[in-house]
Amino acid sequence: MYSAFAGEFPTAESPQVSLVAAANSVPLDAKTTPMAEYPPPQRMQIPDVYLSIEHPPVSAYDDNPVLNENGAGKLLGVSAECMKKWRQRNQGPDYLQYGCCGPVRYERNALMEFRTAHRVKVSSMP
Repeated sequence: MYSAFAGEFPTAESPQVSLVAAANSVPLDAKTTPMAEYPPPQRMQIPDVYLSIEHPPVSAYDDNPVLNENGAGKLLGVSAECMKKWRQRNQGPDYLQYGCCGPVRYERNALMEFRTAHRVKVSSMP
């Protein structure tokens, strides 16, 4: 053991260094190394099928999913605040409300019906 304050530093003659040097000077052959019995590691390429994971569409789980204000607004192209104002004014698409102050949800079919009902058809002028 050495102390930096006492000025004692390990030398080549110190017992710790000689043990390390003696351990490093022992030749290692194939019989003593533990890695000799294992083959070298191989790299495998992961197929693209596993790398590109695509989630199935929502319709695969449910034909008529319910959406919150944000999702319904994105589907109709308006903000969530606009959806809230339409509800307060008794306008907009039909919605579900769970309880008097519960969360509001919109069925996808009701949103699609609302979109088709408000579609403007452009007629050609003669």
